[in-house]
Amino acid sequence: MRLTSLLFLIQESFLNIRRNGLMSLAALGTVTVALTVLGASLWTAYRIHEIAQQQPQTFNEVDVFLRHEVEREQTLAVQKRLQALPDVKQARLVTKEQAWADLQLREPSLTEALPDDPLPDAFKIELKDAAHVDRLARTLRDKTQFKEIERVNEAGEEVRLMLGFARLVKVLGGCAALGLFIATLFIVQNTIRLTVFARRREIRIMQLVGATPGFIRFPLLLEGLFHGVVGALIAGGIVLFCGQEVSRFAAQMHSPLIGDVPSQIGPLEVVSGIIAIGAFIGLVGSHLSMRRFLKQV
Repeated sequence: MRLTSLLFLIQESFLNIRRNGLMSLAALGTVTVALTVLGASLWTAYRIHEIAQQQPQTFNEVDVFLRHEVEREQTLAVQKRLQALPDVKQARLVTKEQAWADLQLREPSLTEALPDDPLPDAFKIELKDAAHVDRLARTLRDKTQFKEIERVNEAGEEVRLMLGFARLVKVLGGCAALGLFIATLFIVQNTIRLTVFARRREIRIMQLVGATPGFIRFPLLLEGLFHGVVGALIAGGIVLFCGQEVSRFAAQMHSPLIGDVPSQIGPLEVVSGIIAIGAFIGLVGSHLSMRRFLKQV
């Protein structure tokens, strides 16, 4: 296709949009609403997935208590061995003296009734990945490796529950996103189909004067792309505005679930993603519409 022909077809596309202003406005409004619902749903599902994925990390600590008779040199040696384990990010020592001082501050009446310090040395172990808490707990309870350890406290059941919930959110969110995408494509396709059907006489005249199939299809594809991109820009602005308002409302609630889970995608990524989806749906919707109503083209 020559450059002059390409420029002519682009110009013709915008002229057709102006000539069919009412149908174009209806198509643009429908595309905007559909992409707003799709974009908001996808972003919401992604944020829920981020929050659910982060929750097991709140249980990524294991408390390890040594036997009371273990000497300090042995305790330091155990700390080095713990730090060398592949699942351990950090093994922080809490000495019996430090634990006793903290207990005296919290429960002075209780400590006064005790003759001496009954607390052992302990470790607070932070894991690299909370999903491995069960594996680490089994290793620490192995007396052949860590005979100095008396007791291990871990939130294995809570982590398993959170990980299962995160997987469920991921699967359900993916299915919902796919369903919404197909529904949006179907809505946009039918909307563009109406615009094509309203211009069937114009298209038939172009065929009679010898216009090639590509000459007829290209402006219609550009119109679908225009509706998809412009509708996506408007939808992106609406989604960002609503997202900011929801975030402001959520921040006022001071929820422990979402307060420390920043999003990995910013406004630019959200708008760019909606524009990409809008452009794809506009082109595919136009192509499918022409296949149905313009088989002779």
